[in-house]
Amino acid sequence: MSSAPIKIQEINHLPKLAYGEITVGRIIGQGGFSLVNEISHIGLDEVNDTNDEQARLRKAFASSNNDRSHQRPLFVLKTLRNDLPEEEQAKGVVDLAIEAEFLAVLSHPRIISMRAMGNCDPHSTSFFVVLDRLVTTLDRRFNFWRKEVGENVGFWFGCCFGYCCAKKHQLNRLWLQRLEVARDIAKAIEYLHGKKIIYRDLKPDNLGFNGNNELKLFDFGLAKRLEPSIQTDNDLYLLTGNTGSLRYMAPEVAIGLPYNQKADCYSFGILFWQVCSLSTPYSGFSTKMHAEKVVKGGYRPKPDGSWPASWVDMMKECWTREVKARPEFSKIRAGLEDQVLMWNEEEGVVPSRGSEIRAKRRKSRAAKKRGKDRLDVDTRISTDNDVTKKRHDGDVV
Repeated sequence: MSSAPIKIQEINHLPKLAYGEITVGRIIGQGGFSLVNEISHIGLDEVNDTNDEQARLRKAFASSNNDRSHQRPLFVLKTLRNDLPEEEQAKGVVDLAIEAEFLAVLSHPRIISMRAMGNCDPHSTSFFVVLDRLVTTLDRRFNFWRKEVGENVGFWFGCCFGYCCAKKHQLNRLWLQRLEVARDIAKAIEYLHGKKIIYRDLKPDNLGFNGNNELKLFDFGLAKRLEPSIQTDNDLYLLTGNTGSLRYMAPEVAIGLPYNQKADCYSFGILFWQVCSLSTPYSGFSTKMHAEKVVKGGYRPKPDGSWPASWVDMMKECWTREVKARPEFSKIRAGLEDQVLMWNEEEGVVPSRGSEIRAKRRKSRAAKKRGKDRLDVDTRISTDNDVTKKRHDGDVV
């Protein structure tokens, strides 16, 4: 990929639509800056066919969208919210334009695809993108897994007998699903890092699944191409600090030091712990507690004693304070691929009951209050208005 900035106006391989050609369906997602609607129908107006190639692309896309053989709409329209304060609106415009620039040139099975875009100025409030529809997020999948674990973990028969009648085959299946998800996340980030792109917002809200249960990484508003012009002598980069969501943010980013792609590695380590534990990292922490204990004090979530040593070692390597000691994603991906292969061939041994019991428990009061702690709030969003909701609290992106 060229290091030169991408010009949306020069993207000619995707169809460009006028907003008036789209019949918008129900709202299925809302973020800090954006609104996501299903697309019910596309009715083309030939006046918007700027050339023969665009006419062909537009016709083919409209035909695929309007195909009634599908049970649900295939695509969604992502637009800027119309209720944003002026400052948030300006951020949202930039956010959506950046996302379009990246998605127009990225192609990977674990990254969401952009199928079309608005034919207007990409830096206007009326600009939009058309994306593949996702049916759920990883955040919601965690709830499903907790429920499944609770139904299969067995019954408590006292201290002498512990938990009995556990459905080990089902628990094995759930562990395999989670390992496959972790592997697929690593594949997506490895691809981005190979393009010299840092993602900077890795968290469950930005990972989803399509109708075929394939994982997709989305929301590229914070992605950044690492240019030599901002590189320091020690292979770090002069990038904006305090960027992303605090719960998954690397310490060096939180305090505004130079950083590089290894910030994504820290986020993955925290997220992998969450995939294994089915618990929310730093649940109940206020922003002050997070700053003091995690960023300054080096506190990290506690791995379960039953987890394989290779998993624990990977987590600790990923979230270490020493940036250079964090592994490359090629190593992370390869390690997880080995684990998935072993699990498939040998039906890996289910980690002991401890982690499953904790996953079965309901959220604590502290966990229920975590929304007030603002660890999940995108740092681009102001905290003095109603836009402090999580950026993705709907079904899809």
